[in-house]
Amino acid sequence: MRNGEIVATVHRQAGMSGAVAPGSTFKIVTSALLLQKGVVRASSTVPCAKTTTVNGQEFHNIKGMVMPNATFREDFAHSCNTAFIDLRDRIGDTELSTFATRYFGLNSDAWQVAEGQGSVDGVVPPADGENEKAAQMIGQGTLKMNPLTMASVVATALTGTFHQPVLERGMPVYKRSDKLPSAVTSAIRAMMVDCATNGSAASLFAGMPGVGAKTGTAEVGDATNGWMVAFRGNIAAAVYVEGGASGSSAAGPIIRDFLAAVKA
Repeated sequence: MRNGEIVATVHRQAGMSGAVAPGSTFKIVTSALLLQKGVVRASSTVPCAKTTTVNGQEFHNIKGMVMPNATFREDFAHSCNTAFIDLRDRIGDTELSTFATRYFGLNSDAWQVAEGQGSVDGVVPPADGENEKAAQMIGQGTLKMNPLTMASVVATALTGTFHQPVLERGMPVYKRSDKLPSAVTSAIRAMMVDCATNGSAASLFAGMPGVGAKTGTAEVGDATNGWMVAFRGNIAAAVYVEGGASGSSAAGPIIRDFLAAVKA
């Protein structure tokens, strides 16, 4: 995580050049913005309603989840969509896009991961109205990511510093100088650990110490894609399964088996 060097990749085209919605794994970036701006603290009460409606469009949680007295930390760990969407009025339409560029190196179209190998470094457009902003808060809408960019998101959120992923040492890289405050990185780490121990990924990582995670299920028309990002020790990982029913069921076992070989 601390130098951006890639230790393993599978299905390079989808892993490095794919461009699909990342689902709730992107709540890492949304959370970092909300925390840095002081909209919430991890301990703040942010109710998780069963549904929420934006200009006639209804958003819901997986399996009808509702937690009326939830903290923001619990909303993150259990991946409550409605809690995040109901905070959308606390940020401007362009704020998430600008934040993702400034701290996470996204929207740059400048990554050169390996000579002769194309990569897509993630797109977070300015939101075009309240409905698009609501969708972006939970990793949907016009957001376009791939496992490489989401692994980089994890590394940046935990260390505070963006390092462009690289396959070959010494190559020119895209750089960002802004650093996330330590209070934000500490909160993100703790919330990801909560997700892996008490939240939506708890059943996967039982008995595996030192893991933090975030699940994601991205809706694509009538289908879904399963996502999971995680870390253990100094390794950040991301898995995307096209057509996966959920992040925990489809991507989770893959990332668990990989992290089992990583020193905590």
